[in-house]
Amino acid sequence: MFRFACSVTALVCAVLFVIFLLVPGSYSGTYGVPTNASAEFVTRRASGLFLGLAVLLWMGRDAPDSPLRRAVCYGVFAIFAGIAATGCYEYARGFANGVILIAALGELVLAGLFLRAARP
Repeated sequence: MFRFACSVTALVCAVLFVIFLLVPGSYSGTYGVPTNASAEFVTRRASGLFLGLAVLLWMGRDAPDSPLRRAVCYGVFAIFAGIAATGCYEYARGFANGVILIAALGELVLAGLFLRAARP
């Protein structure tokens, strides 16, 4: 389960890195959120976080069960559960459209994979 979760999530993060870096305005536009130069600046800056996460997960996908591997699982769970929660919040307050709920569902699936993979 860990190898699968890492591989899939590394791919997702790599795609997000490319989108955030090259076409940052398209990301917020997907959710019906207007973009501006400041938002694009922050999105481009955040792209490196997704690249780093992609590299970490891809290179660590064959790690044996250990406290470090479980820490990675819980950390990635927290990242994607947190992103999903903020997406649901932004939808509830009317800032983002319903497409964000599809993204939140995908983020919860990734979070769930890592929570399951954390079990020894």
